[in-house]
Amino acid sequence: RRQRQMCIRDRNSMNKIGYALLIVWGLLPLNTVCSTNTIPFVGVSASNSDGIMLSENLVNNSGLSENSANAFHDNASNGSTMWCSRTGVLGDVKLTFDLKKSYHLQNLYIWNFNQPDNLNKGVKNMRIEYSTDKTNWTELPAPAEPGYTMDASYPFQLAQASGTSELKATNLNDGKNSPINLSGVQAQYVRFLISKTINNGNWGGNAFGLSEVLFTTDDEIDDALKVSIDFGQVNNTCGNMLFGGCQNPSLPHSHKILPQLTDAGFNCIRCDMWLEKILPANITYQDYINNVNDVQNPDTWDFSDLELAVRAKKSGMKVMMIIAYCPGWLAYNGTSKGVPMDLDVYADIVRKVYSRYHKYIDWVEVYNEPGYFMTIDKSPYASAGAALADIYMTCVKVVREITPDMPMGGTSVVTHSDGGVGGSTNRDFFADKRINKDNFNFYSHHVYGDYGIPTEQETVTRVKNLLGKFGYADLPVYFTEWSTSISNAADSITYTGSKSHLFVANCLVNWMRDGLTGAMHWNYLQAFAENGTTEQGISSDAHGLYSWDVRSKEGKLLPKAYVFTLLSKTLGLGKGENRVVQTDYAEAAEHLNVLSIINAEGEYSTVLINNHQTPIKVALSSNSDHSRIEKHTVTYTEKGINGENIISTDKKSVITLAPMSVTGIKYIK
Repeated sequence: RRQRQMCIRDRNSMNKIGYALLIVWGLLPLNTVCSTNTIPFVGVSASNSDGIMLSENLVNNSGLSENSANAFHDNASNGSTMWCSRTGVLGDVKLTFDLKKSYHLQNLYIWNFNQPDNLNKGVKNMRIEYSTDKTNWTELPAPAEPGYTMDASYPFQLAQASGTSELKATNLNDGKNSPINLSGVQAQYVRFLISKTINNGNWGGNAFGLSEVLFTTDDEIDDALKVSIDFGQVNNTCGNMLFGGCQNPSLPHSHKILPQLTDAGFNCIRCDMWLEKILPANITYQDYINNVNDVQNPDTWDFSDLELAVRAKKSGMKVMMIIAYCPGWLAYNGTSKGVPMDLDVYADIVRKVYSRYHKYIDWVEVYNEPGYFMTIDKSPYASAGAALADIYMTCVKVVREITPDMPMGGTSVVTHSDGGVGGSTNRDFFADKRINKDNFNFYSHHVYGDYGIPTEQETVTRVKNLLGKFGYADLPVYFTEWSTSISNAADSITYTGSKSHLFVANCLVNWMRDGLTGAMHWNYLQAFAENGTTEQGISSDAHGLYSWDVRSKEGKLLPKAYVFTLLSKTLGLGKGENRVVQTDYAEAAEHLNVLSIINAEGEYSTVLINNHQTPIKVALSSNSDHSRIEKHTVTYTEKGINGENIISTDKKSVITLAPMSVTGIKYIK
């Protein structure tokens, strides 16, 4: 260690002869190398960012071939691996880097903004300041021989990127692309102050951008992030029905896909009892009242959609059934989303359907997204919430006559058109004195990021706090539909792309930590067809969970399903109620998402999500009584089924997380 310290202390001042003399004199052994280390786990904040071109892209190695000064950066056409400010920004643009601890800084390597059609947005002139406490800042001296015309206020001029797909560090515009020499200054924080003037702060664009930033030091580096688990401190509980989906696979595919889903750990499904589709078409209210053509006889109805629920139940899933909408001929306004004008007839229909299928049902939800779908025109109701209360109590009477203990609930708020969870539909619904906790047993909520809150950032806590306005804060909450967007446009993050498994994992881990009871991913349909076009009569949706080979008539689950398998089956979180325990990972929080949990059978596990494109080393310690750990890794191509055994020493293990991976740890005695 003394040799290392001497090397660090003297490196900047000694020349090659002096270094050789130290070896000759025996002060340093012949094999001593004073290496320059890349500083890991750097955090960054920006005065502003534009869309997907976030400041974190500057330090997360996105688009970088490796984590080194010799790396190449890509030229992503949408800039998604880079940072860029918003257009029309007033004032200087500022980037602040947090190195997490103080280092003697050696060099700064920069890859300028490399989006091919917007190279002129790349940063040109800037000032650099550094600090040990983020309060007192010192300006880095300007280069002594810059090799370019210097702006005294912004003395560091960066070379413009070329737009090539293999961009080397561009660094200074001195003709040699020299890295910025930080001269061994000691700092934890470094900030760039970029001139706000077009053609001075950048190369002529209407915003300011960079691709990647990398700091080096001669100090020793501990490159393992610390994660500590206390399995004796339980912070929350979460349900085991988080591994579900909505919308059955189409009937011709279901016999092959449903067994795959249950084998993969999917354990529940949300289905529709869509009344409009069950009863014969082209009848009238009077036809039903007068029983024309025996229309009141359920043997004349079409239950084919409900047969999918039967198949799901027989395959091992639990079923949440939605009593959905209204036959158009029974509604005040003549549409399926209208309000029933005769609740006795409505009850008769529900009773006949439910009495046939109740043994395949585990929960009943009344209506789907009433604040969005229900139309009250031509009815006597002043609000959807008031109408829903009458419909709900009608269903309660029918369901509880047949199955007195059946859990019932709603109301699947998704949009903010009615104020969301705390809005007018729920307000008017819960204001009805007939609604109480004996007949309203769970709350159904839909989570789509295009309604104001990114999907993975929605919380059970927020939903329960809003339900508290009506006295229902203690209800179990189910996220009965969830995806990034309600749109069906294919999306590389959430649907079939290389980050879909990360999106699923971050959502489920965040929600388990927050005490969610259950969740149903949107959806179980075919995502796309292979070797042909989607067959006639097959429902396809870009959010779906499987692909179908039209030629071989075989289907396979998509990589995001691997995460469900890891959590539900491999770690056993689908067995029963789980206990969420204390996990400390403050220094890793910007880089990892970590959850530790005890399943219903008392088995200990930890989930670690690495969202970055480079490996991350983790020093894992816990108070569990174990001799080894079993490590299961899920990536876009790895299913994580075959675990890697790692011996633990003093209840500690050092593991490496693969890039863009979800890792499950099982603690083995």
